[in-house]
Amino acid sequence: MPGDQFLEKLNSKSNLELERIAADSRSYIFDARHAAAILLKNRNYQSPLIEIVEGEAKKGGIVKTKNLENLKEEKRRLIRHLREISINGTGKYRLTNGNELQIKRLNEKIFQINIETSYGRGLGPVIICKIKDDSTYLTYPFLYLKYILIYGVGGVVLFILLSWLGYVNYSLKIFFIPFIVPVGFQLLLMPFIYFLTLKTFQERLKKNKNRNFGYENF
Repeated sequence: MPGDQFLEKLNSKSNLELERIAADSRSYIFDARHAAAILLKNRNYQSPLIEIVEGEAKKGGIVKTKNLENLKEEKRRLIRHLREISINGTGKYRLTNGNELQIKRLNEKIFQINIETSYGRGLGPVIICKIKDDSTYLTYPFLYLKYILIYGVGGVVLFILLSWLGYVNYSLKIFFIPFIVPVGFQLLLMPFIYFLTLKTFQERLKKNKNRNFGYENF
């Protein structure tokens, strides 16, 4: 059904004007044409355009419903693939560019998703995926805490050593730098990495109709 704004806006038009709008698919969007056809029908105006436009609306509704059903089925299939990964296991999927999509199952419903490059994991953030039901899941970006701790602790040890050797002045503020830098770097990359990883995750698992396309580590 078209929005009320079209019905209200076109209500003052004459039958001939409405008929012209219903017929003009180049100048008017479909919702406006559909509203014109509805108004003509409500006025008991006889025009073949009414049936034509209603047929287009029905066809468009069927296509939209089918697209929504296909999208829902794709989500169901993706969730089935996720559930094939054992808890604490990592599903690994090769990508055409030589990188690897890694999906670690943290518990019954939550997964950690990242892309491993030929240079290693790096400092980029990860995606957390939470399954709500058989056809719905949520995703959101998250900091990769393991590398924050690795670089943070390593940096603190380095600063302690440099301070002990007299190369840097001792200050508690210095010891926060190794943690602040990787966090800031991940936050900077987060929007780009999130959408890139999400797109790769959805497209790669969509193709994964057979488990031979991926393998699993425990």
